[in-house]
Amino acid sequence: MSDSTVDVERLVGQSKWFWPNAHWILIGFFFLALLPNMFSPVIYHGDERFYTDGAIRMVQTGDYVTPYYSSGLLRFRKPILTYWVIAASYKIFGISLFASRIPFLLAGCLVIWFTYKISLSLLHREQDALLAAIVIFSNEQFFILSSRSTPDILQTLFITASLYGFTNILFNRSKLLRDYGYAYIGSALTVATKGLLGIFPVSYAFLASFLGKKRLAKPKDLINVPVMAVACAVALFWFVLIFAKHGGSAINGFLGDQVTERLDGSKIYILTNAVEYLYAVLRHFFPWSVLLLVALLRKNSGLKDFVGEDRNACVFIVGWCGILYLVFIMGNLTRSRYLFPSYPLLAVLFSALLIKATYQVKYSALLRKFEKILLLAGFIIALMLAVLGSIFDVRLVVGGTILFVLTLLLYLVLYKKNVMGGLTAIGVFLVLLYSTFFTFVKPVFSVSPVPALVQCIDPLIEGKPVRVGSIDLPHEYQHQLTLFSDGAIWVAEIPGDVTKKQLEGYPAIIVSGTHRNELQDLGYQTKQCGYEYKKWRLRDVLGLLNGSDRKQLIASMKQLYYVALLDNHSRSLPPE
Repeated sequence: MSDSTVDVERLVGQSKWFWPNAHWILIGFFFLALLPNMFSPVIYHGDERFYTDGAIRMVQTGDYVTPYYSSGLLRFRKPILTYWVIAASYKIFGISLFASRIPFLLAGCLVIWFTYKISLSLLHREQDALLAAIVIFSNEQFFILSSRSTPDILQTLFITASLYGFTNILFNRSKLLRDYGYAYIGSALTVATKGLLGIFPVSYAFLASFLGKKRLAKPKDLINVPVMAVACAVALFWFVLIFAKHGGSAINGFLGDQVTERLDGSKIYILTNAVEYLYAVLRHFFPWSVLLLVALLRKNSGLKDFVGEDRNACVFIVGWCGILYLVFIMGNLTRSRYLFPSYPLLAVLFSALLIKATYQVKYSALLRKFEKILLLAGFIIALMLAVLGSIFDVRLVVGGTILFVLTLLLYLVLYKKNVMGGLTAIGVFLVLLYSTFFTFVKPVFSVSPVPALVQCIDPLIEGKPVRVGSIDLPHEYQHQLTLFSDGAIWVAEIPGDVTKKQLEGYPAIIVSGTHRNELQDLGYQTKQCGYEYKKWRLRDVLGLLNGSDRKQLIASMKQLYYVALLDNHSRSLPPE
């Protein structure tokens, strides 16, 4: 029996079906856990509007080459592929929030699979690959980005696919056309999704090959002219089209967003970025990052063993993550998600180090205690939700009950079995916790007025695309209106002091309660259509426990929105 087989049995037991297929089960669970997010407006991110608005316009006009802002201005700051992915989803499912997001959830599922495969390609150990899938699967940032219709998860998918192809070529001397396709087409699709970062996997592969000498495939082995030619065509196709149609200004707009605008200002931000991005990694990979720090502080010999046994893979991973880190700390715009394309390989590294650390008996015992404490915390959170929900909102009861039952199953079915069972229980519990929060908790305390606003406006416009006015309506709701109305309602923001002339030409005006009286003074009739909650503080949540003041507290937390029409409008609003 090989050492690898012994390791697998120590970690995961001798199951002939479950553990070899566990990564597929993880992917299925991840899909189901995030599926409710596809319909939820309360987790909307502001950047989603750039891509959904542009894709809706493409579907409505038939111009699939030129992306636009909702205002009608040209937008060349990002390449075209994200718009096309969303537009294709609209063609299949119709224009909706679900259709906007479902391709990105599927992309997230594929990232888990590629993380699993790239670990096998680099380390050739089933247990390391499974834990790598668990680590990325339970990453907080990964969960969030897989719920958004933004390019980040697509970019990470294509970069990870490219690195998977290159690791097979570099480390395993693969000559398969499939691997060259992954390597170069993945890189090309990254260019078509987010831009210049797509060049990095190719450049890094050649650099690794050159520096790796006899340990890795030679640079000439990375070359496949037909595949590289196809990749160049894929990467440059849209850029050629927009240059031909719009000239150099389109390319300048793209390069400004990618390079020139990111280098302005005092370079002191480099120091703050350096700290911010390191902290982001620790935060997003919790608790795995903390468990590794504990192993490092305890001078766990397994960490040193891994570096010695898998030095080439370790250097390749650290080099890739280090390059991305250096690139992004140089930019004047700090976004923790920018480092996300390094996370799949970091998951591979973290998982391998954790596996080696468990060979130390004391550390393994400490890890088992941590797993038990984390699951116990899950039971406590579940009970607290159920108690609060019985007083305030039944959705908290449902979420707490599901969390309690599934945490109990994790404890009985996974934690009590073996080492890998406990690690899997941690990962699945984290995803379960995220899902419970976004599905059952956040919607209780965060409400979008958009569905109600659409119901009020729809009868007035008869399904035809129109632009309504808005006063003091947050941007996120303006763009959600377009999604929830199947692309029929577009919103123009009316700035400054409101005059009757400014309001002319709009079939309806959406206004907050703050400005309602102003419109009534101008001869408008108004109807309350939807609300959002103000930001909840801890004392507000605790106030819900007081039954006598609960209704008054909830009413005070509401920010009301109204739809306004002129009194002489041919279609009147129903009475409130």
